[in-house]
Amino acid sequence: MMKLSLRWKLIFVSVLVEVVMLSVLVGNSLRFNEENLSQLTELRAREMSHLLSAEIAPLLLQKDYAAITELFRTQEHGIDYFLLFGQDHQLLLHSGWTDALPVSSDGLRLPLDSHRRDIRVPLVAGGSNQGELVFGLSTRFAQEAQKKLFEESILISFFEVVVSTLFLYLLGLWLTRHLRQLEAAANAISAGEFDTKVKYTGKDEIGVVGHALNVMSDQLASEIAALRLSEQQQRETANRLLAVFEAVPDYMTLSHLETGRILYANAGFEKLTGHNKQDAIGKTSLELGIWSDPEQRKTWTSMILEQGIVSDFQGKMQTKDGQVRSGLLSAAIVEVDGARHIVAICKDITDRLEAEARVEAARRDLQAVLDAASEISIIATNKEGLVTIFNRGAEKMLGYRSYESVGQLHATDFHDADEMEQRSRELSEKFGREITGIDIFSSIAIQSGMETRNWIYVTKYGKKIHVSLSVTALVNADQEITGYLGIARDITPQIEAREALNQLNGELESRVRQRTAELESANHELASTMGHLQMAQTELLRSEKLRALGDVVAVVAHELNTPIGNCLTVASTLLEKSREISTAFGDGSLKRSLLASYLQDTEQGMGILLRGLNRSSELVMNFKQVAADQVSDQRRPFDLQAVVKEVTSLLQPMLRKTPFVLQVDIPEKLIMDSFPGALEQIITNLINNAVAHAFDGQSSGTMTIHAELTEPDKVKITFADDGIGIEPAHMSRVFDPFYTTKMGRGGTGLGLNIVHNIVIKMLGGKLEVESVVGRGTRFIIHLPLTAPYADTAPGEVNDASLLHDKQ
Repeated sequence: MMKLSLRWKLIFVSVLVEVVMLSVLVGNSLRFNEENLSQLTELRAREMSHLLSAEIAPLLLQKDYAAITELFRTQEHGIDYFLLFGQDHQLLLHSGWTDALPVSSDGLRLPLDSHRRDIRVPLVAGGSNQGELVFGLSTRFAQEAQKKLFEESILISFFEVVVSTLFLYLLGLWLTRHLRQLEAAANAISAGEFDTKVKYTGKDEIGVVGHALNVMSDQLASEIAALRLSEQQQRETANRLLAVFEAVPDYMTLSHLETGRILYANAGFEKLTGHNKQDAIGKTSLELGIWSDPEQRKTWTSMILEQGIVSDFQGKMQTKDGQVRSGLLSAAIVEVDGARHIVAICKDITDRLEAEARVEAARRDLQAVLDAASEISIIATNKEGLVTIFNRGAEKMLGYRSYESVGQLHATDFHDADEMEQRSRELSEKFGREITGIDIFSSIAIQSGMETRNWIYVTKYGKKIHVSLSVTALVNADQEITGYLGIARDITPQIEAREALNQLNGELESRVRQRTAELESANHELASTMGHLQMAQTELLRSEKLRALGDVVAVVAHELNTPIGNCLTVASTLLEKSREISTAFGDGSLKRSLLASYLQDTEQGMGILLRGLNRSSELVMNFKQVAADQVSDQRRPFDLQAVVKEVTSLLQPMLRKTPFVLQVDIPEKLIMDSFPGALEQIITNLINNAVAHAFDGQSSGTMTIHAELTEPDKVKITFADDGIGIEPAHMSRVFDPFYTTKMGRGGTGLGLNIVHNIVIKMLGGKLEVESVVGRGTRFIIHLPLTAPYADTAPGEVNDASLLHDKQ
């Protein structure tokens, strides 16, 4: 209250008095109105009692309950509920009652409700009591009227207070108009506005005070002008210095040289150390625990004292939360106000050092892996062919060191120029555009995923060596080519050995011809013997071919033997039956029962003959189709289910000799445009591989062949067995050539390798293998319904070329 101005004190007291008076008047008015409304409610209750008694009693005497109900429904009496009891006090009618219904009016207890008045009315008609009416008369109209009266009284009082306050406020403004001038002038002068003048300088007390304020403002203006000039100069100097400090993004402090106490720290100090710069002022770096190694601080301080300046001193800094950060410290001694101070700047290099360490560790790990393959040259290049990785095997093979190759040499620098020119012409003719530079090695790799080819490497010292080089395109996460990887194996010894062998063979042939010419006349017997040997060799080769053909024929013959034998037995039986019938017919002893038996036997025999002959025909057709597919190796449209059933039917005789079962689940009308012979060879190899390896030591087993469309133009073929599975140590080598766990026991290690290469190269698909030891193995083949059209005929992909892809 003491902080209020005179004007507001006057207004506050006046309003308070008026509010008290209005409260008394409004309260008294509400009390009188409440009494009037109570009397009005009582009067309405009596009127409703008389009215209802007069209307309902005659109707009750006549027992016209429908009219009574209609009376309450059609008239709005403000009745919340009613209960109508008869002469025997039993409940006759009711409406609006929310509690449990009473049985009779005796002992009826009505619930209290502030919005309702409960009334009991005896019903008299014809001079006798006909019953009792209990109803609840709503008093909400009185409460609403009272509420509305209260709201209107408050609203009128509020407007009266507002109008009175506004009047008092205007009156206060007029009475205190000169005091406001003095107050404003005094506030302005105290705020430094010394040119402020008081306009009212009359002869009264307010005018005298105004004149004194004008004189005081003139004196203060002249005295403070000089102070402001000096202060402005100092402030500008300090602001320039602070701007320099704050503009530096790194840790920066100004500290006293003798005591080491920090006089100023910038935002970079807070960011690096975690200490609030205001809390750090007045403390030393040792007190704040910034130096994780106090000895480093001593060394740094000694260097500053000796040299006056230190640049890029690497030290360890400890943050407020205990983290250790690496920083480069630079400092210099400056004089401020005649005292020596140290300006220190620290750059946080922790992240940079950690990143460099991670990169270096990754580089060492990668280089260690690459260098471990010391017998193989591994060279990686960027898209332009510039060398980016050069392992120890490449150093050993080519004579260049890694540091003089990476970023210095091109992939073409290691190859024979004539060989590259010839290969460039071949590829340019194939692709219809000029192929040069790195494209000579990468064009096929980009198209097929990898290219393996024999090349000539030229070493640092000019020596030429023969290598088998596999080139693969390197792609990033967005499947964009970032470079190429070349893995080369020195095959010079093999090439030299082959050339030496060819030379030796040539020399031997020359010697043999020379020796034969010299001894021709004397060695007729030897020539005759050689002729016999050649004939024997030819006969042996023919015998081997016949034996291979005999194996195939034996399978078909064995399968044909049963139906043909059945057919012969039935045919001979029918012949005997026919002769008996003919004899009986000739001598006239033919009976109806004998003829009926003959016809029944003939019908059954013909059925057996047809089934046997159809089975034989089916086997011969399957054999012819499989033989034609495997001999011709040509592409054609075919039904996948039919081809698989053809090849599996020829393998059934072999499987029946084993305890293993083959199940085929392939949907109908799954048409492919591919190489059926190659697909049959895949199925045959997988079944033979499972029989030879999957069920080793087991007395039973099941193989399944399942096919399904995965995309509109792709099919997935799954060959699965429930055998012993493949050990994890062998999983990575199951498709390697000549790798078998039964070497020397009939296994060649070529079956799965041939399957892998047929699927990849010939059929344009993908092959996966999954295995769990003790539970079985699954080979999953993904094939396009239309095989790719290769540049070479499919028949050219023989076993030798398939094996070469794995070298």
